[in-house]
Amino acid sequence: MKKILTLRIAIGLIVVIALLQVVFAKYQIKEKIFKKTAAKKEKMLAKEAQAPQEPILVKVYKTQKKDFEDKLPLLGTMKGFKEINLKFETNGILESFNFKEGERVEEGEIIATLNQKDALLKLKYNEIELNKTQKLFDMGAVAKPKLDQVNLELESAKRELDKTYLYAPTAGILGTKDAEIGELVTQNEKVATLINDKDVFVDLGIVERDIGKVRVGQIGKVAVDTYPDGEFKGVIDSVSPVVEGKSRTQTAKIKVDNPKGMLLPGMFARASVEVYSTKGMIVIPNTAIDKTEQGYVTYVVKKAEAPVKNETTEEERGVVEARPIESDYRSADYFVVKSGLEEGELVVVETQEKLKDGNKVIITETQEAGF
Repeated sequence: MKKILTLRIAIGLIVVIALLQVVFAKYQIKEKIFKKTAAKKEKMLAKEAQAPQEPILVKVYKTQKKDFEDKLPLLGTMKGFKEINLKFETNGILESFNFKEGERVEEGEIIATLNQKDALLKLKYNEIELNKTQKLFDMGAVAKPKLDQVNLELESAKRELDKTYLYAPTAGILGTKDAEIGELVTQNEKVATLINDKDVFVDLGIVERDIGKVRVGQIGKVAVDTYPDGEFKGVIDSVSPVVEGKSRTQTAKIKVDNPKGMLLPGMFARASVEVYSTKGMIVIPNTAIDKTEQGYVTYVVKKAEAPVKNETTEEERGVVEARPIESDYRSADYFVVKSGLEEGELVVVETQEKLKDGNKVIITETQEAGF
């Protein structure tokens, strides 16, 4: 029995060893195949590196020092710079409106009137009382304090009547009417709105990507459809400190002089705000810029000493240099260079392939500033 067990163990060991030898042989074969493949790849890369590089066709932009300004187009609504809520000084029934919405009102004119029946009766009664008391005073039948009291009551009645008139505190345009004729109004209720149109402002909405570009004091120009050939100058008067609404916009106001009253509240307005201005700076198109982890890079072409003659044309060839540059300002289309470029250098604005430092190129077009 022991001999049989020993024999089985020996056979098992032989099988295990045989399997290990097979696995090891397969591993050696795979390793040889991997090394041969790697060697082939290295040879191919070496051949590619030794092969002459085909020049890449590029379009370039010639740098110049230019004056540059960036304007932010915005849309808004014209509003009165100052809107006054008009209220009566006493309670009563609204009897009349003397102006329509949108009509011009001069300072001191009567805009609306309350029912004056009670006030007129009181005034008439006090006038009669004063006349009677004056006669008695002249006869010596009443004392001076009594006459003074009646005089004061008459003046009070006159003031009560005057409170039934709603006067324009300043010149302007009548805005919305908030009460109807025949309606009971109190001295705390707004009856109408008077808009001072000597100055107006445009209420603008600034989208989130442009927040930070608009500041108080910047110059703005405003145009309205009513005067297609006209342009009105203004200045940013205020900028809201918060972003509001689902549209995520910030509110800014342009104050515009309106001495002739041409601009009316409610008009749709197109505004242009000067957000950046500089003189004598190098400005290049954004297409010439690559953004990397280290910052902005542009590819400067160093041209060959002489053009290469082709069958029909002379090709301008060169080598590109990856040049890091710093920005002073970047608009939607242009990049204002703070440092890194000199006037007259050529930067690549269009290429068929992704460029690397040292690539050979053929210049197919040279562009210059178009702004």
